[in-house]
Amino acid sequence: MIPRNLPSSFCTSFSLSSTFISWSRPRLRRNTYLSESLRQFTKHGFTTSIVRHRAANVRGRMQIKRSFAPLNPKAASGHDRPKLKGIIFDVDGTLCLPQNYMFKEMRAALGIPRSVDILDHIRSLSNEPDVDSPASEAAATERPHAPGNTSSPPSEATLAHSISEPSPPPTSAQARAAAKIQAIERTAMTQQRPQPGLNELMSYLGRRGVPKALCTRNFPAPVQHLLDKFLQGEVFEPVVTRETEGIRPKPSPDGLWMIAQAWGLDNDVNSTQRNGTVADDGVDNEVGDVLELAKRHLGSGLIMVGDSIDDMSAGRRAGAATVLLVNDENEHLLTHDHTDLGIRRLDELIDILDQGFEAQR
Repeated sequence: MIPRNLPSSFCTSFSLSSTFISWSRPRLRRNTYLSESLRQFTKHGFTTSIVRHRAANVRGRMQIKRSFAPLNPKAASGHDRPKLKGIIFDVDGTLCLPQNYMFKEMRAALGIPRSVDILDHIRSLSNEPDVDSPASEAAATERPHAPGNTSSPPSEATLAHSISEPSPPPTSAQARAAAKIQAIERTAMTQQRPQPGLNELMSYLGRRGVPKALCTRNFPAPVQHLLDKFLQGEVFEPVVTRETEGIRPKPSPDGLWMIAQAWGLDNDVNSTQRNGTVADDGVDNEVGDVLELAKRHLGSGLIMVGDSIDDMSAGRRAGAATVLLVNDENEHLLTHDHTDLGIRRLDELIDILDQGFEAQR
């Protein structure tokens, strides 16, 4: 996992009608005709009927109260709530104990301050082979993957090859930076220790038939190492890493939406029965706001479990419920707007899910 420092989200209120979409921010107001928005939606795979349904159901600034039906069929109440469709886990600090010393080492290796996101910095570097480098031609096809550069979502079966050390020397600024942080991550993965309650929770989810997936800012090798060492026989599908092609790392909701689509939730005939209302979290531009708003139904049946603000924000922006695994360094996130519920051990989720998940905020 690579953390980042996020600015505080600002409120955005939406009002949508059959003729236009508008939103207001403090001292700012923009209008976009619905016809253009529909064109953008359909370009991204939404049908007109879904878009109109989403638009018709957004009215001003609303609060979400996320809840799911009990997984225990004998639970006394709550069976009329939406059904939980699956759980997405972060890896570092969530399935294994935190190794936060890594991030100080990474920033020192890259020469960047704490205020600069590590993956953003690497992506900003040139990926062109060094001029006059003897190995540049070969390395252009074989060099270590830089964040956001590479393969389709890996499954457990396709992660194993990444554990071996990369052979060709990096020949671009981006590849060299990626290799530096991968070296730190490879060293740290040998010291991975499982979170308390990890196996108990995974066994419970298996018995209840709850789909599981992973979404991490790490690269594949440490993920596979953890699966091999502590979670043999457990199925996580798909696995989204920072090397998944076309997917921006968390706090972007892209990875969660990809998982939801892989699970067929975009084709769910009950997807219109949304779990609460749309979150008002603010994104960077007008079209992005509207498209993100329309896609949040994909995550409305999911829970995102993590230990960082990236995890909580990705979950909230995707439309999912969020669970913070609390440690000594992240307790302040319990009161963050993007955190629905906090736990201190993974197996605390067992009773919560058995009796029916309900957000505390």
